[in-house]
Amino acid sequence: MNNISELAARFYEIINGEGELGDVLSDDFQFGIMAGFPFGGVQDGLEASKAFFEKLGPLFDNFEVHAKEFILINDTDLVVKGFYRAKTTKTGKELDFETVHFWKSNGEKLTHYKHYCDTALLCNALGHDIPR
Repeated sequence: MNNISELAARFYEIINGEGELGDVLSDDFQFGIMAGFPFGGVQDGLEASKAFFEKLGPLFDNFEVHAKEFILINDTDLVVKGFYRAKTTKTGKELDFETVHFWKSNGEKLTHYKHYCDTALLCNALGHDIPR
């Protein structure tokens, strides 16, 4: 795997419970979360990105990211296709929904992320209560 692919693969391992975000994210990381997703908007910096996951956690009994296809654009740009699998705390609804992630790297760490997914499915599973 190319370095950016390895960094992204490691990110998914961390999100699914194994490791520390600072191992793969730069201090000035820009974490672009879709409007309509809980706490949507740009999380500016590593600490804000960590805080995002701390806020997101209580909304779910479990939330997993499954990366299925890594599409290398060049040494610093990567697209990942996969899906989210989750069970919401409030409604108990389970869902699987597709996602696409766009990554940028400075060659040593990940610097930018933007994702796209069907936020309507998530909104429904959360009982139409999307925290901002």
